[in-house]
This record gives sequence, structure tokens and C-alpha cells, in this order.
Amino acid sequence: MQPDLRLVPKPALHVSARLCGMVGLLRMNNDELTRHVADMATRNPLLDLAPGRQGGGDAYEAPVVAAEASLYAHVLSQISVAFDDPLQMRIAQAFVEALEPSGWLGQPVASIAEHADVTVPQAEAVLARLQDFEPTGLFARDLADCLRLQLIDRGDWDDAAAIVVAHLGIMLEGGADALADATDLAPGVVADTLAAIRACDPKPGAAFQHEDPSLGRRPDIIVRKEAGGWQIELDRSTMPSVNLANTGNAVDPKLAKLRRDARWLVNAVRLRNQMTLDVARVVIGHQVGFLERGVRGLKPLRRCDVADRLGVHESTVGRVATGLLVQTPVQMLELTRFFSRALGRKRGPTASRRKLKTLLRDLIAAEDPDNPLTDQMLAKTLSEGAAMVSRRTVAKYRQALGIPGSPMRIHIGASSI
Repeated sequence: MQPDLRLVPKPALHVSARLCGMVGLLRMNNDELTRHVADMATRNPLLDLAPGRQGGGDAYEAPVVAAEASLYAHVLSQISVAFDDPLQMRIAQAFVEALEPSGWLGQPVASIAEHADVTVPQAEAVLARLQDFEPTGLFARDLADCLRLQLIDRGDWDDAAAIVVAHLGIMLEGGADALADATDLAPGVVADTLAAIRACDPKPGAAFQHEDPSLGRRPDIIVRKEAGGWQIELDRSTMPSVNLANTGNAVDPKLAKLRRDARWLVNAVRLRNQMTLDVARVVIGHQVGFLERGVRGLKPLRRCDVADRLGVHESTVGRVATGLLVQTPVQMLELTRFFSRALGRKRGPTASRRKLKTLLRDLIAAEDPDNPLTDQMLAKTLSEGAAMVSRRTVAKYRQALGIPGSPMRIHIGASSI
């Protein structure tokens, strides 16, 4: 019997060191890129660096916000240390996208799992690790979950605390005595538990929302309004210009390798800058209403939408957008804040989720305190002008905002919302 020897082609993906290097460059903000290029220049004498341009069209002296003031930069830095598995990193990123300025999650875990294309148990496992981040209470599902995490951390979580947290609505309606009657807990136990709860921070993410123009890194993208419309540029004031030094036609093998490495880095930096600018222009160009009117002008936009416009993979858009700071005429924002998933039924108007939450908060704040709007009435009003939403959807987002139902708002008044 003769052996049957045949060549069978099989597709395979080989990730080269240079491909990994390009992916790394896409993840860098301007400051990180500057440090990386400077470090590479100390190892390769064929890299010619020139200081970033100061003054001229690229200079922009608007106040910047401290990097420490960003909740998202804070949690992303912890994620990079806590996770090294690519799948878990992707799931963690999906949770970051759902994170609200309060520090709570703006979506149910099931929805986040669906968005990340993983199972709910996989998402829950990652969430458990995210909820260990500082300050305690970040990535909470709602107010009760936020208080639970902090009471556990303080050593004050017990059966009485679990009962009180589960019945906080009763206290809002009838006070501590009504809570004691409803839970069969002694008044002293209720008082002690409420004292522990009052020591908690119900919105741990709010501490990152302060603005401090005295410190902070430069923005990566500058957006300014001119006569011809909105101009979107890279901030090159601190970015060095990297070029290939002139070395003649030397044929030394070591010099040839240095020349190849230097040429690759020069081209890679140019590609990174162009991709960063392309992504920013598509994202910000789509969200001009957000620049002009705030959250009320925010349109639904997903990363896959930007990827389709540019003809690249969605993961490329994610790598570029994460961590980039955009300086607008009013404030500095992370580029990821320009993304927002659509909410609404297919056969009706849709709106971004962040816009819907803002409208919901405004409707409740303007209601008659003696005759608050029910979830059904809120759903009807939003469906007439913003997005086709159900009563259940309104209830979910109202709870995510920490706003009690209409029966409880009769007692506390809209002014406290």
C-alpha cells in the first residue's frame, strides 16, 4: 500500500509582533504615545524626534480637566490590572460602557451580557470582581445593591441591614416607625441600621465629576466651532513629530534592522494618528447636536456604526475611542461619552438611552408634587415625542436614576429628585 501524501491548505491567523505593536499604538492616548515614541528613540538612533508644535492652529488654551476626575479613566486603569484574560477584558469593557456617572450600572446584567455576546453567569463572574473596585459601591445594580456593597465592606451587613435595605421605600413613606412596624425589628435596631446606611455614599461615582482646571493632561482631540462649521483636530502641541533620520546607504546589518524598525514605527504612528482622527471625526460629526444642546441632542450611536462607516472592525473603533479625551468649547469629555445605544420600538421613534434618562428626570422634576406622574403616564409622554417605550422600561430607568415610584413621590416631593 502506497501512502497518500497530499498538501491540504488550512487557514490560520498568525499574530506578528508588529501587529501586536500596532494594536498597542491604537490603544494609546497622546501622552502615552509621546512617552512610547521617546522611549523607542532612546533605543534607536535612526528615529528623529522634533518637539510638538506650540502655538499656531493646533494650540488650544481651553481649560482641561484632571485625568483623575474621570470615573471611566479610573475604572479602566483598575481593569487593566485586575484582568488579563481577553474575554474577561471584553466583558469588563461592556460593563464600563453601561456605567452611569453615579457609579451604578445603567442596564441590567442580562442586557450587558447580551451586548458582550456572553452568558449571564460569565457576566456575573466579571461583575463580582468589578464590584471589588474602589471606591466601594461602583458597578452596583441599583441603590440597594450600592448600599449592600458598602455595608459589607464596613462590616455592618447583617440580617437586619438586609431587611432595612429591602424596605427603604416604607421609610420614605412613613418614617422609621413605619419601617420598624413593617419589618418587626426593634426601633433601636432600625435606628442603628439607618445610621450605618447614612454613612454610606449612595452615588460613589459622583466624586469623579468635579472639575479641576489646574491639573491634568492635554486633550487628545480638539473640537472648535468656526465659521465653516465644527473643526476636529488632533492636539499636536505636546506630540513630537517622529521621522526617519538620514543615514545614507550604509549596508551594515545592524543598521539595516534599526532602519526597518524606525521606518515601521514612523508609518505606524502616522496610521495611528490618522485612524484616531478618522474615528473622532465620524463620532463627533454624528453628534453635533450633543455639542450644541447637550444630552438632549445626543443621537443613538454604536461602535459598529462607526466601524461600518470607516470600513474597519468594531474592535478597532473600541481600541481607538477608549481613553481619548475630547476638548469641546464647553468641557472635556471622553470620546466614549459620545456613544449611546438606541432605545425604542422598531416601529416608532428612537432616542439614545442617556437622552431618555435626561428627559425622564426632567418630566419628574416638573410634575405636580401633589399629583405625580405614574410610570404609565411617563411612558405615554415619552412615546409621543422621544421614543416608543413601555411602562416597564420607564420603571427600569426611573429606578436606575434612584427616583422612587409615584406613591412615594407624593410624600418626598419632586424638589428632592
